[in-house]
Amino acid sequence: MPTLSPASKARRDAPLLQWPMIAFLYASQGIPFGLAMEALPAILREQGANLGALAYLPLVGLPWVLKCGWAPIVDNHWSPRLGRRRSWILPMQGLVLALLLGIMAIGVAQAALPYLLALSVAASLASATQDIATDGLVAERFDTRTLGAANAVQVGGTMIGFFYGGPVFLMAYARLGQTGALLLLSLPIALSLALVAAWREPAPPSDRWTRPQQASLRRFLSSGPQAWALIAAAFLSAVTVVACHGLSKLLLVDAGWALEKIGQVGMAGGAVTIVLGCGGGAWLVSRLGAWPVFFVGIASAGAAAAVWTVLAWSSPALPAYVVWLATLLASFGAGSASVAMMTAAMRFAHARDQAGTDMTAVQSMRDLGEMAASSSLIALAALAGYGGGFMVGVGLALATLVLTPMLLWSRRTAQNTER
Repeated sequence: MPTLSPASKARRDAPLLQWPMIAFLYASQGIPFGLAMEALPAILREQGANLGALAYLPLVGLPWVLKCGWAPIVDNHWSPRLGRRRSWILPMQGLVLALLLGIMAIGVAQAALPYLLALSVAASLASATQDIATDGLVAERFDTRTLGAANAVQVGGTMIGFFYGGPVFLMAYARLGQTGALLLLSLPIALSLALVAAWREPAPPSDRWTRPQQASLRRFLSSGPQAWALIAAAFLSAVTVVACHGLSKLLLVDAGWALEKIGQVGMAGGAVTIVLGCGGGAWLVSRLGAWPVFFVGIASAGAAAAVWTVLAWSSPALPAYVVWLATLLASFGAGSASVAMMTAAMRFAHARDQAGTDMTAVQSMRDLGEMAASSSLIALAALAGYGGGFMVGVGLALATLVLTPMLLWSRRTAQNTER
């Protein structure tokens, strides 16, 4: 019977031990974002804070867009005693926990808004930095056959963390009070910190590289058409998804739907994204491959944008079953496209020695697309109506389905030429 080398055996067995750890890490990374983007604005608005002051809270998203600037630092510098990824995850996770306790100390009050904003931005910065190391850990330590499932945990876990820091915190705040709700919010973060503290990171896999080169964004961008295909797919797919999710809620409000009913649509869409989009997408990736599933997800999101376009033209008469159909298509498309794209990115990074930098470059383009679309599509809808905004989503889906295969085809052509 053939025997496995120690390095190969570690690569095979380690993910079984690391699944709960990465699940809690990804969930804990979404908690500060949900707290700042959903819970704090609602609580402070109820206390009388003006909208102009609350408009600064979306700044918490900036570290996630800009983190590609310091991703090479995370890849290049670490403590040999703690390990390449654990050196960053431990202090960043500890910092997030300390900042949440700081919010508990000053209190969630209108008068403390500048301090809440500063603490929220700092927590987002720590979470974004931790995400660089966590993505690098998954890309390096998990076998290529399990990366699809790992990315389902990544996307689904982050979404669960966002809901936990947003809607779940609001419900806990109403029932348990501020201190109890913040303690409840801290539990998953403390648990993930304990899991990382108990884990011992193996040495870098010697079967892939002996000595990592200096990580840099330039190395990623100069690595060929596949890198450009990844960042193009990340940006365009994010804008396509936001065209459905962002504008649809506003359309329903203008059509006279009750906020509670809109909330039910949003929660159901989130459940579909996590279960069918992420879980089903990971299952499809294991059988069809990452890029085919990505194209299926984008086609689903494009179809949803087309349905929303028809609904926008027929507003305010919006048949509920058509709204649910559009929500189902958009949610499945968002989850499956994200899982497939990030799986392709991790497989790309898996074979290289700067996994954190490579993954962060892709994620930053996705986050940039989300932020750019959130404001620009609303402005476009104000000028051209909701139908015009949704039609842009249809056009972007088509552009993604054309441009991404072209870049991938040029990569294969270049490889065949080299041979």
